[in-house]
Amino acid sequence: MTAAESVHVSQEEYVSGRRASDRLRTPRETAARMLDQYFGEPEDTPPPPRECARGELDDMTTTCCELATGVLESGRLPIPGAMDVFRDAATRWARDGVPLGRIQHAINEGCALAVRQASRSVDEDAGDRLVEGTVLVMELLDVVTAAVSDAYLVEFRTLTQNGPRHDVELLDALLTGDGTARKIADRMGTLLAEDYHVVALHIPAHAEEGGRRIDAAMTAARKLRRMHSALATFDAEYLPIASISPTGGTVLLPDVPGVDIGELVDRLADAGQVVMTATTGSAAVDDIATTAPHLYELLGLVRRLGYAPGTYRMSDLVFEYQVSRPGLGRKHLVTLIDPLRDSVDLLPTLQAFVDSDSNRKKTATWLTVHPNTVDYRLKRVVQLTGLDPMKPSGLRRLHAALIADRLEARRVPVDERSL
Repeated sequence: MTAAESVHVSQEEYVSGRRASDRLRTPRETAARMLDQYFGEPEDTPPPPRECARGELDDMTTTCCELATGVLESGRLPIPGAMDVFRDAATRWARDGVPLGRIQHAINEGCALAVRQASRSVDEDAGDRLVEGTVLVMELLDVVTAAVSDAYLVEFRTLTQNGPRHDVELLDALLTGDGTARKIADRMGTLLAEDYHVVALHIPAHAEEGGRRIDAAMTAARKLRRMHSALATFDAEYLPIASISPTGGTVLLPDVPGVDIGELVDRLADAGQVVMTATTGSAAVDDIATTAPHLYELLGLVRRLGYAPGTYRMSDLVFEYQVSRPGLGRKHLVTLIDPLRDSVDLLPTLQAFVDSDSNRKKTATWLTVHPNTVDYRLKRVVQLTGLDPMKPSGLRRLHAALIADRLEARRVPVDERSL
């Protein structure tokens, strides 16, 4: 009988009427109990420090426990493909900045958990056979550790070599236009392009940033690291120049053939696992200082109007920008739709009609009403305001009035570069 067969048989014979691995049928719950001891009870004050999320440690520990259970049952190590889940996780955690030591600890605890549970179930005379199973688990631990360490270090070296670069000083010089940008670029060894796409970003909080303060700060920092990693993958002669925080920032992307601003914003949004809003416009390198403030203003305008996340160019917002100018003109526009306020349906219907590009059927679908109902309400708009939304001249004025009304009602503070 081979050693593997001996181990397999021992699982059937030496466990007091049940296999040693049977106690590991609920590794998730068992791992959670073990990690409760590791982290401390919830009422502990202050809470123990945590460099990576509790859920990730649960997953890693549980997976290792499950693999170790399989080793104890079969007497064989897992197939090489079973290590892919660890390689993928290690690559992601290196990108997120999770400490390698904390990951290895979770791996060790998972394997040790399997051995502890098995040892509590065996008969006293089966110790020698259990040793053989323990050796297999230790071999599993060696394989998993090697897979995680190799993948983690490969990704870490890639991040170290490719970014993120420290662009704050150079970006500040370009945004202020103080004439020092080229000297700073020469000192940094950065090649400046002649023209750039200037991108102003608003980055919302990740879903997990709403928890405890320590967890929120950790999640925000990891979101930012992932976004910097996404920027580092930009491969071109002229590299992006960026300064971003967890809430927003500015990216200068070289204006060269093949560059897609929407793709860049989507890449950053995917990396940060959030939906993002951006405004962008092109400028010569020496004109960035005069272009950027307009983009920050437009970004604030998009937020105040409650527009959907996405990438907006200056040409997309010319109308809104002009209407947004404060003064008597904007206040007069608001009065155009005052007669509609006594009805709960007319203003929402008019807004939906504008947003649907004057499409009656789409408006009806959005409002879950019959198209004839939309027609009736639009006729009431004509009767009350004297402006016909079915005609271009009337629609322009009503659209402007809706924008002015939003701007008068919403006062969202704008903090330029930290958007």
